[in-house]
Amino acid sequence: MKQVTAIIIALVLGINSFGQSSSNKELKKDIDALFESYAHYNRFVGSVLISENNTIIYQQSFGYADIVDKKKNTKNSIFSIASLTKSLTAVGIMRLVEDGKLTLEAPISIYFPDFMPDYSKDITIQHLLNNSSGMEANIGRKDDSGNGLMPEVSSITLDELLEKFKASKLKFEPGTGYEYNNFGYSLLANIIEKVSGQSYADYMEQAVFKPANMKNTAVAAFKPNHQKAQPCLGLGMNEFQNFSSPFHPSWLQGAADINSTTFDLFKFMQALENGTLLKVESKSKLYNVTQAMGVNDKLSGLGWVIEQKGEEKWIYNNGLLPGYASVMGSLPERDIKIIVLSNATSVNPVLEEFQGEVTFVPEITDKIISLFQGKPAENLPLPIKSKSIADFTNTYQLDDEHALVLKKRESTYSLETAGKEPWSVFTYAFSKDVNDNTEACETALFFAKAWSTQQFEGLSDYGNEQMKGFLGTQQGQDQLKGMWANFINHAGEFKAYNIYNIEGEEVKNIHIRFHFETVDIGMVISVNAANKIQGMFMDDAVKTSHVTKVVLVPVGGNKFFVDGHRNGGMQDLVITVSDEGLILIDGSVNFKAEACNP
Repeated sequence: MKQVTAIIIALVLGINSFGQSSSNKELKKDIDALFESYAHYNRFVGSVLISENNTIIYQQSFGYADIVDKKKNTKNSIFSIASLTKSLTAVGIMRLVEDGKLTLEAPISIYFPDFMPDYSKDITIQHLLNNSSGMEANIGRKDDSGNGLMPEVSSITLDELLEKFKASKLKFEPGTGYEYNNFGYSLLANIIEKVSGQSYADYMEQAVFKPANMKNTAVAAFKPNHQKAQPCLGLGMNEFQNFSSPFHPSWLQGAADINSTTFDLFKFMQALENGTLLKVESKSKLYNVTQAMGVNDKLSGLGWVIEQKGEEKWIYNNGLLPGYASVMGSLPERDIKIIVLSNATSVNPVLEEFQGEVTFVPEITDKIISLFQGKPAENLPLPIKSKSIADFTNTYQLDDEHALVLKKRESTYSLETAGKEPWSVFTYAFSKDVNDNTEACETALFFAKAWSTQQFEGLSDYGNEQMKGFLGTQQGQDQLKGMWANFINHAGEFKAYNIYNIEGEEVKNIHIRFHFETVDIGMVISVNAANKIQGMFMDDAVKTSHVTKVVLVPVGGNKFFVDGHRNGGMQDLVITVSDEGLILIDGSVNFKAEACNP
């Protein structure tokens, strides 16, 4: 394996760190193996810095900063740090608070008296910082009602944005809920300008970058430009392509317009920790003046996110822009800092929908934390070099309707699906039928037939008292018709449906998959003990794939890896084969297939 080039410094470990037998060398080897596995499948491009007790224990770069000129990323490569910008903006605001020039409790009506005049007096600087303002106005995100603006190529001023958002209202009372809001940080950047008398860029240079000795960090510019890591699309695919940002940085000033290096961000975290940037009380507010995010006890602090990883607190922020992804965080109890900057995403997340991961940075970061905590972190399996792989060419039957044909041509293996109807190896869990002739299934199938044919006569008989008022009324049926018309509009011609999963005993949740031309839709029908429908909801777990043939990567004598990301962004699969049969491993579920000619 490739030797780690980071500086090797002895690491003092306690029993509660990550195991008595672990060593600094072993940990670095495990981290390097993790990144090498992701880099092999083009799932990571960028730079990494990890420290413990303010000593860098791992520093490495992967892939190209410029794919055209074949210029590799280095520890000096400069990346757009995307929403990590918010953590730095929050420190800039807190410095003004320490100087007595503003307060967290100040309403934004002081600074923007004509913006949302009926509501701005109730929105404070603190609400902007921890994403609890409740504003409809947002940038880079649109909600289901169409609120929000997407950035554009031409530059824009804050006054122009305020004009565009002049009719905005509140979604919820400030301080009572959480919703991520980039525009709030644009307002904060402008408040910095109003209070300091400087441009946001000049103020951040003077108040944050210089005190922290961040020599390669700038607002809306790369300093110096020749160290810029050019953004790319195609993460996890066979090839990358250069990408030019589709919007001007002025749209996200204060929210996502700073560029930096892993080492500069390390110095920022050090300066924040040792009191160079903020006093202890001010720094504490960053992590303790919080708003519940409503997901797994996560808390939104002032420019940071706080959550538990195992028994430890993890304080971090992450960022995502087209062609860039980032994370910066710490396990403060053991003074471990993790910084990962990447110059590649799978697609442009602003314009393109993609079934798989847009970036693997969060996934990789979780695995790094697991390694520090002494837990196993599964790497992507690397191909074996041996060509003496057994020939398992055969047809393997999963069930009466689904078979897999494994072929070998020279040293290349492929797997192809077979059956009465086309299906994909990635969606077998959804394609197979559940063999259940119960009355509960009959109820679910009646609903599926009624909805797909738009013939609702008799459907209300299958609902409980509450659902009768929906299934048996014109208003309820019109709502179902509207949903179906929307599916047809977006997913094409309807093909078929099937029940693929049943959960529960007395009350059953029956999962139905509706197959359309381009997309499949999942619906879960809740059926009570009397076999009546008592509720229904969309099934977000359903995935769609039309891939019927995949290339297998040999990773063991009888074990193969299927790269789902390169096949439409699907989940990875593992195939194990023997003379007797084949096992399709989809996450934690094993599907066994018998060899037709053992």
